[in-house]
Order: sequence, then C-alpha cells, then structure tokens
Amino acid sequence: MNLLVHAVGAWVAAEAASGRYPRPVAIGLAMLVSRLGAPTAMMTLAAFAFKRLDQAGAFGRLKPAPANKSRRLADR
Repeated sequence: MNLLVHAVGAWVAAEAASGRYPRPVAIGLAMLVSRLGAPTAMMTLAAFAFKRLDQAGAFGRLKPAPANKSRRLADR
C-alpha cells in the first residue's frame, strides 16, 4: 500500500511539473507530495525524465507501428 501511495504521488507531481495544472494547484500538489518523502521525489524525477525523453522521441523505435486498417480487413 505504501508503494501505491508513493507511486500515485509521483505521478501527480510529474503531471503538475509538466504544466497540466495551473500554478496555484501545482504548488498545492507539490506541497502535499513533498510530505511523502524521498521515495516519491525519486519516482517523480524518474517519471518526469522518462516523459521528457518520450516527448523528445527517445522511445520511438520501441512503440509499435500503427496498424494498417486495410490490411486488417483483408486478413478477415
């Protein structure tokens, strides 16, 4: 349960850091998440780093290619 709380806190903090919420909400969320301690801070930094790498295209090779709709219909 403790890991779940830290993971959810890290996810909320990463979303707030990425600009999803307005500044007053993000500051309040950051204050709440900061009370969870070091494990959450480490997960937040890792999530934010992975999100930035994904946006930069670092994981483009790992994503599956979009399925071709006409090919799927022909297979039926």
